[in-house]
Amino acid sequence: MNKGDIRAVENPITAIFDLAEDVESQSPKIRIAIRYARIVIAFGLVLNALLIIAIANAHEVAFLLTLVIFFLLYVRRWLPHLGSRSVLLALAIMAGVFDVLAFRADLLLGLILVPFFFLGLITMGYLREIQGFFDYYALRHRIVKSVRDADPVAHVPDGADSTQRLLGFLASRNLEIATLLQTPGAISAPAVLQGKSGMMYEFNAYLRKAPSGTWRVLGIGSPGFGLFVKAFPAPPKASDLQALKRAVEDICLATKIPPARVVAVWRVEGDGRLPEDAYEFVTKEVVRFSRLGKEFTCSVQSIAETSDGTYDFIPFIHELAR
Repeated sequence: MNKGDIRAVENPITAIFDLAEDVESQSPKIRIAIRYARIVIAFGLVLNALLIIAIANAHEVAFLLTLVIFFLLYVRRWLPHLGSRSVLLALAIMAGVFDVLAFRADLLLGLILVPFFFLGLITMGYLREIQGFFDYYALRHRIVKSVRDADPVAHVPDGADSTQRLLGFLASRNLEIATLLQTPGAISAPAVLQGKSGMMYEFNAYLRKAPSGTWRVLGIGSPGFGLFVKAFPAPPKASDLQALKRAVEDICLATKIPPARVVAVWRVEGDGRLPEDAYEFVTKEVVRFSRLGKEFTCSVQSIAETSDGTYDFIPFIHELAR
């Protein structure tokens, strides 16, 4: 890290990038420290739980209540709403009170062991969130840096139509997409897909990477991903993009595969341009998919073929940073 006077700033923009580089250089050490802390706390929690069960006069009751506390606080982190998380926290506190009462004559030991077990589980949750933040920061930093260093001009390749040209371009920038395009059954062009609601939706192309079996059943392992391409004859309106967003979310609920890319591709004719409300939509709205407490977000991206043979991306997503 920079050991100079931290108050000294010459160029604010350069200083922000330098600061980001400093944080990025330290993030591996911080992640390792968090991982070790979680291991130590987990080991202490196991010993704590064994002491609660061994010392409590009502061993069976203490075992069940300790298990209930762990289960409630573990499930709590999956819930998206503050109200539901508060309910489970209150239930865990009530279970903790009864767990203390299970010590009977050794009530003082219960007042020490049970709160430490409870606080240890809460601490593990916060450490998990901190580790998630640093993982997010490191990924976001790589993406921003790759966009800054990327070639600003993207040429439209040859192809029969805008969809085929776009798939060829994405394959040239992303090896995983290139491999999937050669995999039997991975690409459907055109595609008619059914959502969880029963509605049928048409896309010009749908590329999918199949999830692992454990992801389908337990939400653990590789979730796979889906790439959706919808071609428009003119600049898409905000209502078109909103309908595209709803369709993808409905399909993801049915397939249990998160979206990695949702593209509205179109060709600029004359003075055609993306309407202001559509521009607002693609820069602020995202497609959301949740499964077993894990949320995935994906931008709805407008990609226009311009008259000079280049692409105009709103927003820009750098393939090499994926």
